[in-house]
Amino acid sequence: MASSSVRLVDHTSTPDTWRQGLKKAIQDLFDQCFAGTSDKVTVEWGTGAATDNLVLHFVEDVEHSYIQQKLPGDPIKEFIGGHTRTQNKVTGSEFYKLIGKKGQRSRATYTGYAKLALHESMHNLFPGWTEADMHGPAGGGGLAASPPQLPPTEKNKELMRRGLSIKNAQLL
Repeated sequence: MASSSVRLVDHTSTPDTWRQGLKKAIQDLFDQCFAGTSDKVTVEWGTGAATDNLVLHFVEDVEHSYIQQKLPGDPIKEFIGGHTRTQNKVTGSEFYKLIGKKGQRSRATYTGYAKLALHESMHNLFPGWTEADMHGPAGGGGLAASPPQLPPTEKNKELMRRGLSIKNAQLL
């Protein structure tokens, strides 16, 4: 039995009760991806550590991007719900509390954020993949689609299981 840790890092001032609801939605979606296996994923809020299999940053919006601060690069499109970037063999993933263009932003439901978190997880776990790889047939639709959809497809589940079994350096 393999056990993987997913760390959620809060860069917002979101109340703990709300964060716990979000953690549960993300945990439930990982549980769906690992159902029927002896492997386990544990999702927790906290500070990312090198021992974590996956670190997901929860950020206010694109303007407050933790990735852009730590792994600078091309500007991030303002309308997206999350972003992943790899630089110098370190991969960072974040998803946004406020989604959309400035002045038109909205919040998602727990389920909406969970779909974004797992979509960015797939980008993170396969850093060599292009957008076309992830969003095309290789990703298998479902959580790999843009925007991500439920339920997770069998291909999504296979990719999530394979991706978490290979450790890559995370942006802490």
